[in-house]
Amino acid sequence: MSDPCADVLRVLGHELRRPLTVIRGASTLLIDDSDALPPESRTQMLSMIDRSATEMSDLIDDVMIAVHLGIGDVQFTLEPVDVAALVEEAVDAVRREEPERGLEIEPGTGLAVQADREHALRALRALVLNAHRFSPSGPAVTVTATPDGNVVRLVVLDRGPGVPAAQRDLAFERFSRLDPNAGGAGLGLFVARGLARGMGGDVSLDDREDGGTVACFTLKRCG
Repeated sequence: MSDPCADVLRVLGHELRRPLTVIRGASTLLIDDSDALPPESRTQMLSMIDRSATEMSDLIDDVMIAVHLGIGDVQFTLEPVDVAALVEEAVDAVRREEPERGLEIEPGTGLAVQADREHALRALRALVLNAHRFSPSGPAVTVTATPDGNVVRLVVLDRGPGVPAAQRDLAFERFSRLDPNAGGAGLGLFVARGLARGMGGDVSLDDREDGGTVACFTLKRCG
């Protein structure tokens, strides 16, 4: 059995290296050659620094939440949350991180769920980022929200390779990466399901018709 502390340090050491390299390279250019860089290049360098710093911050937050989920001491403050606003905020956050990738939404109007807003936002954002990571660059990732009895189904659909049924439980384990070449810390699905279940919901995976994955995030419906 692996040491959880060693796993955390291994993931942080590996996953922080790339954004740190980007930040160091871009900042060095700005310091050494700022006067020679055209304005658009300076703006590009600053954007790279900002995106990489955000990536580092998000990774650290995910690791800390994963640790607390493992301990079982994550605090949840449940309240009515507007679903359309939740979907739009999660998608906007991903668009800032992945501006070149397509995203389509059908957020559903007039729906509300009983949730901790920040935790629900983190869980949904993790599912959208995971869909991007495993999708080809062409087809857009789609996010929909629909009522289903006493729950609301927040569904993220991609056109990636899919997850074989025999590996779906493994995909939700902490630090699990079914495709080591895809990148990422292997925390997205673990965090999303752990937070969803802490709010009385769940996250599941299924096949998408004609190829791809359906990630379904359910939360209790209000009203």
